[in-house]
Amino acid sequence: MESLREAANTHRLIVTRRNASEILLVTAGSGWALPRVEIHPHERVAEQLTAEARRAWGIETCCLFAPSVRASFEHEEAGCVVMESVRQNDKPPAGTCWMPSSTASECCDSPDASAVRNALAEIESHRKGERAGQFARPGWMRELFTWAQEQIAPLGLRLTGGFRQLNASPTFSLIRLETEGGAVWFKATGEPNCHELRVTIALARLFPRYVPPILGVHQAWNGWLSADAAGVSLDEIAGFPAWERVARDLAELQIESIGKAGELLEAQARDLRPPVLTGRIDPFIARMGEFMAAQEKPTPAPLVQSELTTLAEALKESCALLENIGLPNTVGHTDLNAGNIVASEDRCAFLDWAEGCITNPLLTFEYLREHMSRNGVEERASGERLAAAYLRPWESFHSPVDLRRAREFSPLIAVFAYAVATDSWRSLDFSANPTLAGYYRSLTRRMYRESIQVAQRSEPCLS
Repeated sequence: MESLREAANTHRLIVTRRNASEILLVTAGSGWALPRVEIHPHERVAEQLTAEARRAWGIETCCLFAPSVRASFEHEEAGCVVMESVRQNDKPPAGTCWMPSSTASECCDSPDASAVRNALAEIESHRKGERAGQFARPGWMRELFTWAQEQIAPLGLRLTGGFRQLNASPTFSLIRLETEGGAVWFKATGEPNCHELRVTIALARLFPRYVPPILGVHQAWNGWLSADAAGVSLDEIAGFPAWERVARDLAELQIESIGKAGELLEAQARDLRPPVLTGRIDPFIARMGEFMAAQEKPTPAPLVQSELTTLAEALKESCALLENIGLPNTVGHTDLNAGNIVASEDRCAFLDWAEGCITNPLLTFEYLREHMSRNGVEERASGERLAAAYLRPWESFHSPVDLRRAREFSPLIAVFAYAVATDSWRSLDFSANPTLAGYYRSLTRRMYRESIQVAQRSEPCLS
């Protein structure tokens, strides 16, 4: 099923209501057509579509799914998304009508008619359970509101009916629900991130200072309701001091997690400890050899076998040296970007733990440092100051010399850990997905450059 994040900029909307028995159509000359909207690329599709439906026609909607059949639109650059009106009995907006689904396809031109028929067939298959995806069923949003109200009632909260749908697919959902006392969040995940629920529950139990409280768990949907994190998303904060607070809190969270690796691994956090990473080096390098050989463009130049061999040796040596320094394995996060961090004056909350792992703590710091650089933080010596803020809590456990030595190898291992965190590199058909194959080649070339820098830094020590 195509993700809503990958849909085209122009969209046909199949807006249903009353258990998909009616579809919204708009006037088109002397006939009827599906509504169309334009949205921006590289932004949340579900959020934009629901906002456009509200702006253009004044209707509150939620996204259900993008139909898997797209042949009807091969001649046009248009996507198609199935949506549902949250309100079931409102009058149709001016210039529109609620058409019975049984006759809607007969009132439209051929591409729209085909889209309606395909969408209705797919809705029915979801309703019967023939296709996976509870969030593709009409009426699920009403069920969510009922369930969420039951979870928050003991806290003295009441839903207002307002919401923002940020992500949508048949098996994934992210929605902000407004209450009379703030907001709560509902999130649910499907494959390959089904484990995120267990990881999040474990983190909220073990480290409540750093993870928003969980207010309820919907096991059938593999989802959970959590409180809104106090503060502002780090990607909305311009000042460097916020990054320093995040670095400090990250270190303190990791220090608190010492000795809890077993519990987190049992909760299905990814195992990226140095010995595990070492075991993946040879198969990964062999696979990258295949990817490099399959590269068709002459630039950037693919790595040759001797360079891949040098990289493999550098990775093994760096993993061994990093482990020998003796930093404990702690909780980690391979997707620690600014959007996954909420900062306030006195604390930071870390979100979205699908990429949660157990690994050497410095690797997660390297991801944080990388994202700070990408966010364009303009502060003199910001990299060194960020490292100082992060390492300061660790100096109670390890000498500054050991910490500095470990940081020499952590950038290289951080890139490798990111590359092998999932099994995509093993199963990828690079001929069917050349873009992802190119991304893995790019990561491997970066690792090679990092390995050269590690060797150069080590030369004075060898002499």
